[in-house]
Amino acid sequence: MARSLLTVGVEAATVKTLSNVAVVLAAVGLAACSSSRDAVEVDVVRSAQQRDMSPQLSDAERATLTASQADFAVDIYQAVRKQPESVDKDIFLSPHSASIALAMTYAGARGETAAEMKKALHFDLPDDRLHKAFDYLDLALARRGRNAEGKDGKPFRLDVTNSIWGQKGTSFEAPFLDTLAVNYGAGLNIVDFIAETEKSRSTINAWVEEKTAKRIMNILPRGLVDSTTRLVLVNAVYFNAAWASKFEPRATSQAPFTKADGSVVHVAMMNGQSSRPYAKGDGYEAVEMAYDGGELAMLVIAPTAGTFATFESSLTGGKVLDILAGLETTHVSLHFPKLKVDGTFDLKEPLTSLGMKQAFDGSADFSGISTAEPLRVANVLHKTFLELDENGTEAAAATAVVVGRKATSGDSPIVMKVDRPFITAIVDRQTKTLVFLGRVLEPKL
Repeated sequence: MARSLLTVGVEAATVKTLSNVAVVLAAVGLAACSSSRDAVEVDVVRSAQQRDMSPQLSDAERATLTASQADFAVDIYQAVRKQPESVDKDIFLSPHSASIALAMTYAGARGETAAEMKKALHFDLPDDRLHKAFDYLDLALARRGRNAEGKDGKPFRLDVTNSIWGQKGTSFEAPFLDTLAVNYGAGLNIVDFIAETEKSRSTINAWVEEKTAKRIMNILPRGLVDSTTRLVLVNAVYFNAAWASKFEPRATSQAPFTKADGSVVHVAMMNGQSSRPYAKGDGYEAVEMAYDGGELAMLVIAPTAGTFATFESSLTGGKVLDILAGLETTHVSLHFPKLKVDGTFDLKEPLTSLGMKQAFDGSADFSGISTAEPLRVANVLHKTFLELDENGTEAAAATAVVVGRKATSGDSPIVMKVDRPFITAIVDRQTKTLVFLGRVLEPKL
């Protein structure tokens, strides 16, 4: 499950009373877990506006959304891989989760801050249509996998959830809360970062852990929120699906895998023959492994041996979409490694390198969130999980955007051996959304 969190802080201590929203008198109780023993009950405040459950997009708007989401997915991937801490490491991200969290943040950005975010994040639709498009996409993904099976034998899950956690007594702008309610289905959970910092942090952590089947633990480590925090926006995506064509466990065996540096390791290699979308292009092979129900699939792009770095550096969102468009169904004898990947990524520098600069400094303008106190983004953290085997795939991610006080078909099967570094994505076939995107340099269990 993916989780994206935005934590908002302030400079001054004086706050106003929250207004222009309807108070829901039920409390939300979150059970304490290993890292969240101090979790507390919270009251929920909701905008009087109801979520739009039937947003409509034109064909041109859907095409723009597909292209812009792919561009951001690969842009953030490219920016992350260039960070010193990512050298020679596997990378697995949820661009979709990060995009939603940042879109909710963008709803409160103004002036040059908004302009930079719009360009860096490829928010290419007009503002009055952008949030409607995210609503459309979210509801489309929510319909996936009906009557399909999960990796664990339970029903298929692709769960996308949004929530907001706000400081008690702080005044938030009604249009901002309306936008989040109508397009993201998010209400405002009231916590007290000032008087109960640790309990508030633990409560949010407990929510994230619950929504990710405990695959993402402690998304907000100690020190990430403090008494200057005013708002935390959370997006969650959890994915659990069986392959449409499962691999036979008895066919799995140890096989060589050549790493990018030419060294060889032995990995647990799954083996199976079935009809799959496949393409062989200039410098790469690609294959799609559909999940039960046929609505989502894992795309695997294996560059020609010895060329991974060159191919990776040239990858763009448009190229990924072209590869998807070029797949043709044929009989494939696929050799693919079992693997398990998890990671933690600091996205502040990657986002800054993409042009989202002002949001992080003292000139940030998030007056669309609150005019009571000046806000800026302090950091953006991302944690992920991926596990796949003969039965299917489980994936999770969390993004924490922290805003704090300003400083101021063939006759014989095509044999595809994924025995070298590869790029992989979990893709919604209809919308072409890259829900997850990453690389595997050395499969490990």
